[in-house]
Amino acid sequence: MANRLVIEPIASEEVLRSGAMAKDLDFVEPFANADRRCEVLAWRAIVRRELGHDVGIFYDEYGAPKVDKPDTYISVSHSKGIVAVLFANRPCAVDIEQANRDFRRVANRYLSQVEQALAEQYDIFAEMWCAKEALYKYYKKGRLDLVKHISISEYDKGVFRCSILGSEPIEVSARRDGDLVIAVID
Repeated sequence: MANRLVIEPIASEEVLRSGAMAKDLDFVEPFANADRRCEVLAWRAIVRRELGHDVGIFYDEYGAPKVDKPDTYISVSHSKGIVAVLFANRPCAVDIEQANRDFRRVANRYLSQVEQALAEQYDIFAEMWCAKEALYKYYKKGRLDLVKHISISEYDKGVFRCSILGSEPIEVSARRDGDLVIAVID
């Protein structure tokens, strides 16, 4: 399978429900929040369209979405009416955010002092937020502190060199696309 990223606007709940499979409707029924129902229905619709309606969708022990198709990995992200699904043939991660958020204001919650200086140098606070979120998803085990456990050591032309708990380097690509910031590990 060739890696691919699908980013789409989230349709209305009425539209999503009309095209959803019964098992997906059953899954979201307990959700009290309408936006959450729409997010889940939207990414599940993308997965089914791309991989087939019979693909099984489930969650691992840490809550990360998975599919029952051999050598196929997915990662999901959403932000204010937009959903992204990354498909890959190995573990992967994606994060999207609206570019107009003020990531600089909360930088001390996700960046070390050294990382803040790097973000300041290139004005990439949003990209660094998305990179750290993608790394958190990539790790899949939770319980990571974005400042203490995930580090960004270098940045060059949209690519971050990072590590999780001192791991071997992991590259995260980040870019702006219109009103979105997108970070991908594939």
